Amino acid sequence: MPPKKPRKKHEPDAATLAFQAALGQRIRELRDEGYSQDDFAAKVDVFRSHMSRIEQGKTDLRLSTLLRIATALGMTVSELLDLPGVEGPAQPREEVR
Repeated sequence: MPPKKPRKKHEPDAATLAFQAALGQRIRELRDEGYSQDDFAAKVDVFRSHMSRIEQGKTDLRLSTLLRIATALGMTVSELLDLPGVEGPAQPREEVR
């Protein structure tokens, strides 16, 4: 079997870090209304330490985790991602066909 290629390391830019921080803060604020971090992590099926890193904006989320978080909060992913003050990319991306 040939050796595995090393994975490329993705370094997030400032906009990505700001988005992660804003999303984590929104999740924490919504979660604080009814759950402890331990209880919410169990409901979402992640370790409490991982939920802590999500809420601190220190990790990228898998889409499946984002969906479980939104579901646990009783909202859609679109509603969860409605982050006031966070802008999208500066330039629109070309349409993919």
